[in-house]
Amino acid sequence: MAIYLLNADFDAHRAGAFEQKLRAAIPSLIKITTIESVLHDLQSPDRPSYLLLITPPRDTTNLEKIVEIAPHYRDRIFFVLVGDEISASQYKSLVRTGAADWISTNAEVQEVLDLIANRQARGRAEATSAIRGGSKRAAISFVPSAGGVGNTTLAVEIGVSLKTRKPTRNMNICIVDLDFQSSHVCDYLDLEPRLKMQEISSNPERLDAQLFDIFISRHASGLHVFAAPRSKSDPCQLNVMALDRLLDMIATRYQLILIDLPVTWFSWTPQIVSASDGVFVTGVNTIPGLRQTAETLAAVRETARAPAQVAIAVNRCQRRFWGGVARRHHVERVLGRDNVFYIAEEPTALDSINAGTPMALSRRSRSIGRDIAALADFCVNLKSLRAAPVE
Repeated sequence: MAIYLLNADFDAHRAGAFEQKLRAAIPSLIKITTIESVLHDLQSPDRPSYLLLITPPRDTTNLEKIVEIAPHYRDRIFFVLVGDEISASQYKSLVRTGAADWISTNAEVQEVLDLIANRQARGRAEATSAIRGGSKRAAISFVPSAGGVGNTTLAVEIGVSLKTRKPTRNMNICIVDLDFQSSHVCDYLDLEPRLKMQEISSNPERLDAQLFDIFISRHASGLHVFAAPRSKSDPCQLNVMALDRLLDMIATRYQLILIDLPVTWFSWTPQIVSASDGVFVTGVNTIPGLRQTAETLAAVRETARAPAQVAIAVNRCQRRFWGGVARRHHVERVLGRDNVFYIAEEPTALDSINAGTPMALSRRSRSIGRDIAALADFCVNLKSLRAAPVE
């Protein structure tokens, strides 16, 4: 663990006294001249750093800067703003980042030490809880190679399957439907879509715990869904800051996040893919389908920060009478053999969709159960890239 100090206060007497107290309490304190000098050389998420920033009186520049950058480095560094009294709204904005807090320059240095100790204790508790729960926090994006390949169906079936299996039923799992024009996750689950992005688009800071709770659609299995009513308005106009704010809050509350992406890639799509711990590229076993899957797979691997954790789901496969997948050699020739999952065509799938009842809850849909279980196991056993911080 590294603790950095950036003294931006021009009042040498005022700031110097506090800095001396800090150095006496933290002998290993590292003094820096710019925030950027630290961000480019951070330790791993397993050993997060802390940056103490002493600010000039009545200067909100540094506060605004921290509010902007803190969410992007929340797994690796925690910011402590040391300065004059700030307003309640400013403090709320700071704390909402999940990676920053404020302490008055008139406070005792012990408050800084207590803050760091509490953060470390929380990190250890989260790590222990994640291990006992059988998983650390992970986000998995489902990327369709074309329309109609069953991307949403797989995300729904995996989510419900995990919530109904004894080892994983206590995990906090959610689906985030980012297909704002053609959203149908809630249709498959017979739920009402409750996410209203327009309410926070103009002011992302408006999203607090109370509003967040209102946005959740809850399924009887225990699966939570974030989905908006369908709208043909241009999703390119979506406020990316509002989306970032929503996903940041989701990441603090759920152990497994299944993200259903639309076929069309928007300016924010690469950002979602690159922030995911794993990615499923969904396609079908036809010549055009395999070509589309290969193209999508190449785009995903260029964007994903962990290409090794990219898998392919070949959906609605026909089974041979004597066992095996029909035309499997076509898939292997185009896509290879690594991390390829084959999902059988299920005769009762249409009835399940029309009834709003996932196949995972139907005793009639047995043939696909093993295939979905394999996908679910991949999700649960995925190596998280955002392990809970520990000391």
